[in-house]
Amino acid sequence: MQARYIARSIFLILILVSIFFNNYFQFMTLNLFLAYVPFELCLLLNLFKPKYKYEWPLFIIFTLIFVFMVPNTLYMITDLIHLNQFNFNFYQGLVISEWAYFAFLVSGVLLAIYLLILMFLEMEQFTQYLWLNRLIIIVMMFLNGLGIFIGRFLRLHSVYLIHEPLRIFNEVSSSLNADTLRFILLLIALQVIIFLFAKGVRSVK
Repeated sequence: MQARYIARSIFLILILVSIFFNNYFQFMTLNLFLAYVPFELCLLLNLFKPKYKYEWPLFIIFTLIFVFMVPNTLYMITDLIHLNQFNFNFYQGLVISEWAYFAFLVSGVLLAIYLLILMFLEMEQFTQYLWLNRLIIIVMMFLNGLGIFIGRFLRLHSVYLIHEPLRIFNEVSSSLNADTLRFILLLIALQVIIFLFAKGVRSVK
């Protein structure tokens, strides 16, 4: 089975579980959807590659949509912080519902990592220039780190890019400091590790 079909199958299973059997992590349905959309947009990028001058405007618009959406995939990884809703008190014995939600949340995070890897691998083949492809990946990693900072700490959603772009610019500008940069670099390092793991697995014969 091709990687993209594995991703689609797991996404469908998790989104159905989130809709019908999820009583605690209500945010998961939306976050799963937002994490998955950039993956499909990434697969469509090749279709929008301009061959003629008049195709460039559509390609630029589609690329911007992808760029604005792509941080939502890595954002899903930070949902692990919501495990604090449960006690996980080992001295009180096994509470199966806690571990069911643990498995559900971790499955969503693993799907997000898988989608992120597939997007990086897709971008690695995007142009005929390896250096440019790797630069695109680095830019994606930076945007992911910045996007998580905006979403987690400034509590701004992707929709603000449409009706309040100046608010995002002003709040981000006023929040930039050494800690912000360190946070973004930390998330870039995390993505590099994930990507290197993926490359290592692919190299195994």
